Amino acid sequence: MKANGTLIFLTDFGSCDWYVASMKAAALTANKSVQILDITHEISPGSVSEGSFVLDRCYHDFPAGTTFVVVVDPGVGTYRSPLIIITDDYAFVGPDNGVLYPVVNKLCIQHCIRIESPEWMGKKTSNTFHGRDIFAPAGSHLAAGKSVTEAGPSVESIVQFEFPKPVRQDSRMTGRFLYFDRFGNGLTNLLSEHLDTQALAGLRIGETVFPLAKTFGEVEVGDPVCYWGSSGFLEVAIRDGNAKEGFQFTENTTTEPVYEN
Repeated sequence: MKANGTLIFLTDFGSCDWYVASMKAAALTANKSVQILDITHEISPGSVSEGSFVLDRCYHDFPAGTTFVVVVDPGVGTYRSPLIIITDDYAFVGPDNGVLYPVVNKLCIQHCIRIESPEWMGKKTSNTFHGRDIFAPAGSHLAAGKSVTEAGPSVESIVQFEFPKPVRQDSRMTGRFLYFDRFGNGLTNLLSEHLDTQALAGLRIGETVFPLAKTFGEVEVGDPVCYWGSSGFLEVAIRDGNAKEGFQFTENTTTEPVYEN
């Protein structure tokens, strides 16, 4: 991978504290010319699955050579390793807790490094802010094109994490929610390859059927609807409403396809 000087942050730090600013300051201290952008800092606190899902949805929208720093790290300061993973087109920096796994597992990995060199870390040290002290400086060095082999030793394996897959039992298929966006729309784990799309009429969740439509405007205000979202997953919503809050959905809520008779 040839670094393009762009550093992308994804964290669960939120925007009301100084944590994101301190991370960016550490990155700029390591490399004043780095271009810093954000995916989001509003991942639910400690949610490895949510952070991983958001990364997976958009990393490929960025140009080749981009470096990503992902800090969703409920185990900060414990045994988990700080990692740099270099693929053919991208670099990823973050904790070895599974948050990077779904993305890097489908890419061609060139290097997997445990960050140990003090030269790749920031000037400050703490047990609870590795985003500032380790990940941001390391990402900034990568974005500048510094050789990753100087950062530390190679790692043979990393913590695995996989999104739940739909379950098929006899002729019945059930799915689950992977993510809820800020509108309360729920993204299920159902893809077109899992379903008979020609006969699909909707999704049954509890006692409610969410009829299939192309977009929200095909149903009345306040009505439930399901549709193929821009990410390729079957999603559910309430037109001009919040499906998650209205139906008290969680990631453990199951969904079942409904087919035409």
